[in-house]
This record gives sequence, structure tokens and C-alpha cells, in this order.
Amino acid sequence: MSLQLEEIGLEDLREFQKLYKQSWPKYCQEFYCLDNFIGFLTKEPEIKNLRCFTLNTKQARNEGCFVIVDRYQLFAGSLNNTNGLLQQLLDLLDWSGGYKCSSIPQRHIQALDKVVESKKLSLAFRDPTDLFYMKAEDALKLKVKAPQGFVLRSLSVADAPLVNHEWPNHHLGSLYFIERQIRLCVSVGLYDEASQDLVAWCIRLQGGYLGALQVRETHKRRGFGSLVTREISHRLALRGEDVMALVGFSNKASSGMFSKLGFTVIDQCLWLRTEPTRGEFTWPEGQ
Repeated sequence: MSLQLEEIGLEDLREFQKLYKQSWPKYCQEFYCLDNFIGFLTKEPEIKNLRCFTLNTKQARNEGCFVIVDRYQLFAGSLNNTNGLLQQLLDLLDWSGGYKCSSIPQRHIQALDKVVESKKLSLAFRDPTDLFYMKAEDALKLKVKAPQGFVLRSLSVADAPLVNHEWPNHHLGSLYFIERQIRLCVSVGLYDEASQDLVAWCIRLQGGYLGALQVRETHKRRGFGSLVTREISHRLALRGEDVMALVGFSNKASSGMFSKLGFTVIDQCLWLRTEPTRGEFTWPEGQ
């Protein structure tokens, strides 16, 4: 039987997720990635431009081998990184539109690199990151109070344009991403109580990591980045969830902040963007 892509749905993702509870926290990246997408599909079953795949073999299912294509982003996981299954799964995808391969665990980077090399794909960027991790029981201790004159609360979709504009990685198509993450995931904003202006925030990315952590220029150097990080970590811990964040090797300020809060580095993950091979494509807003 020739290997083929097999599209999978919500119940398959739930079965795959159970496999990743073993040897905790070795597979926490795959576990929380699946957890978030399970949540997306549960809340919005008709969500657009989200497809999940495995291979048409029992072994692939037994090892939870998966790829999730979320618009232009790609997420991947497998219990086994030595038998070539994930590489074969990646190889069967259509790479002509280009992918932003997101938070790929270190043990799967070789499989991704081999596919990129065999298909002679050009790269827009290749950014390694450290995975900072904290157990839920420790994150429960991070509860904070807003400083006088400010209030902490969840972000609203109305905040998305500001969050997107201030995000250093914003691009055409990213506003929808920010809106969706605010709508479907845990988030925290710090607001000026008098003006109700949003001054600092943090959202949760699809892979389960803290992301888009930002403080407005007018309110920097007051500890607000650490404050919203503590608050969102505490909120995740109340749900029984461990906390993860990815930090670029050169970002010493963020690395120092997470280390000071008690996070530890347990792995590395890669962000890699392949260029389209069929001409430029810009993802439209609202999709």
C-alpha cells in the first residue's frame, strides 16, 4: 500500500492527544498544540482554512503522527522521530504556497530540513527559539494585582487592531489571527482605569505558547510585561495547564524575565518560513 495523506477530524485529534501525555513534559508541545486546535474545532466546527492530516497507516496513528495546516501556518508532531514517518507526511504536502512552519520541536527539525532540502525550497527565515516551561502548580503562585490606576482583564476583539499594529511580526492576514486567538484562547490585557486605554497584553498562540507579549512605548520600563505574563500564566494554571513560551536566542531581555519568574528551558523549537514556488501569495484579511 502506497503512503497517502489521510485527513483527520476532531475525534482523531482527541485520540492523538491522549498519546502525548506520556513521559511528561517531553511531548508537551504536541499535547498543547492539539489541545488548542481541539478547542477551536469544538467551539467553531466550521472554522475555515484549517486541515489536519496523518498517514494512511496504523503505525502513523499509533504514534500520533500529525500535521495541522492552519491557513499558511504548519504544525507537526509525532511520538517517534527516528522512523521517517513525519518526514514522509511532510513530503506529501503541497508546498507550492509556502508555509510558516511554527514552533517545530527540536526532535523533528531534521525531518523538516530534509523535506526543505529535497524540494529545494527557499527560506524567508529560520529562527530557533528556547522553550521556557513552568508547571501549573508553580504558575499558580504567580497571581498578581494590578497596580493602582490600572485593571487586568481579558482582551476583547475590539483590541485586536491595536495588538496587531504593535506586534513586530504583524503582516497582511495577521489581524484575523489576532482576533481569533483573542476570541478562542486565554488572553490578558492591562488597562488604564481612567482612560480604559490598553497598555500591555499577552495572548496565547495556536501551539499553546504565550505570544505577542507587548507593552506600549509610553508605558515601558514599569514591569508591565512581567505583570501580564504572571497574570496569563496564573489563568492558565487555574485551568490545570502548564505554561510555555518561546524566546529567540538573541532576546536576552525576555529570556531574563522568564528565568526570573521561575521558568526553565526544557527544549528548543524552530520557526521556519518557506517561500512560495508558484508566485507570491498574500493571505487576505478576514480569512
